[in-house]
Order: sequence, then C-alpha cells, then structure tokens
Amino acid sequence: MIDVQEYIDNLRDLIEENKKIATIACASLLVVLILLSVIVIQSESKARALKKSRIEAKKLVLDQPLLIPEGPVVPSGYITSRKTEKQWSDEEVENWFTLPDSEEVEKLGKANDRMINEIIGAAP
Repeated sequence: MIDVQEYIDNLRDLIEENKKIATIACASLLVVLILLSVIVIQSESKARALKKSRIEAKKLVLDQPLLIPEGPVVPSGYITSRKTEKQWSDEEVENWFTLPDSEEVEKLGKANDRMINEIIGAAP
C-alpha cells in the first residue's frame, strides 16, 4: 500500500531544507492562480458584452423584382424540356431503337464479367 504519511514527511523535510525554493514555488503558483482567475473574469465579461451587442437579423424586403442573371444563349431548335409519353410509338421505335447484334451482346457480357471479378476479387 501507499504510505501517504511517508510522502508528507518527505515533502516537509524537502521544504525545510530548501525554504527559498519552496517560497519561490508557492509564490509563483499563487501568481499563476491569480492570472488565471483574471483571464477567466475577463473572458466572461467579453462574452457578456458580445451577447449584448449581437445585432438582430434583418428581414429581407423585396421592393423590386428579382433580376435574372445573363446566361449562355440557348441555340435555336434546342428543347429544354418536353412531355414524354409512357410508351414509344412505332415510328419512334424505328427511329431511335436498334437491336444489338450478338457480337455487341458478347462484348457487354465480358465487360460485366470483368467488373464483377474486380469487385469480388478472389472471394470464395
């Protein structure tokens, strides 16, 4: 077990042998505590002053219409949005859809297999 009385006796002997050093240590500790208390008091007073000086948020009042910024010019014939149908017409299918041939399907399958192998690696 720790013998507290022994430590206290050793500290008392050390202080009696080095009174000058003990006095300087106590004085410096006292100065540090005073400085810390002054810093804490000043920081609290600054925090109170900042709280009091906070400005209320101003509300935005629109008295003029908003100006739309200039942007890139949209080319003629360019449609930014359109109504899409749920199903393609036969004409749209013929115009836009192409059936892939077996070579393209095989390439796609190999590309998918490579991606799967990269993801799972050597996992069992």
